[in-house]
Amino acid sequence: MCMYPMIDFYCESIDAAELTVAHYEETLERIFKQLEEFGVKLKTEAIVGISGAVLQRWLNATKKGKKPATVNNYIVTLNPFLRWAHKIYPSGVGDFGNILKTIKLPTYEQLSEDERPKEKYYSDEQIEELLRIPKPYEDSPLKKRDRAIIALFLASGLRVSELCQLKIGSLTDHGHGYVFVKRKGGAWKTTEVAEFAYPYIETYLQTRKDRDNPSAPLFMTINGTPCNRQQLYYCLRNRQKKVTGGDEMQFGCHTFRHTFVSSVEKIGGGAVARDLANHKSLTITNRYDHSTAGQRRSAVDALNYGL
Repeated sequence: MCMYPMIDFYCESIDAAELTVAHYEETLERIFKQLEEFGVKLKTEAIVGISGAVLQRWLNATKKGKKPATVNNYIVTLNPFLRWAHKIYPSGVGDFGNILKTIKLPTYEQLSEDERPKEKYYSDEQIEELLRIPKPYEDSPLKKRDRAIIALFLASGLRVSELCQLKIGSLTDHGHGYVFVKRKGGAWKTTEVAEFAYPYIETYLQTRKDRDNPSAPLFMTINGTPCNRQQLYYCLRNRQKKVTGGDEMQFGCHTFRHTFVSSVEKIGGGAVARDLANHKSLTITNRYDHSTAGQRRSAVDALNYGL
């Protein structure tokens, strides 16, 4: 449950998939924690201390530490909430739902070659390093957990919200090589899992006393609660930072999904990648399909017209 009752009430009013609502709740909670530093208090039926100037100061500060796409995600999540709150509690919440404007982002095609996002996926060498446990930490249950999380991301292409909801039985009760999960959109589906992930997951589960309980969360925090999106980000960030040299483009759980989609597309083609990623169209899948400079060089060098 969210720490802010008004956000809980708002999320109960949203007609959207469960995973989408959970994302709204998590994002709004993060935003209002930040706004508290600017004197804003989110009460049960009022927002105290909020104003257009305060919102603008918060936005200016947020722009300095976040990617433009992240800032836009904050804005498109916050604005509808503020409009809803003004309608529900007109005496307690001012009309601030149209003040903040999103940042206009250039399309991929509008960027020059050197400005285009690169390396949204991991190389084989980086994956090997991500899955390795340094010798001083070989017996660490948390290191084994993090490695299992990475392996499952790379083996299934699951979204972070989908992975966080998994139970132990999601993997064990539906046949080897599959996971039963609620995908984006709300439908429960049996999704393929690559074989290589299972030894990592089994090694981690051997550290769990409740490993035989199919209803127990698959991935747990040190405090015994299910891992959430934010916790996974912080759990994996140091590993990602180490293998990327601090390149923030490769931070975050979604990079594993980019890696998965790129890899399966090259093996099975676009339609296979689309279906495994649970995308509605190849247009969406194409955003996840990347090539390295080495792959492009090899493809060009393989041309032998006239030889």
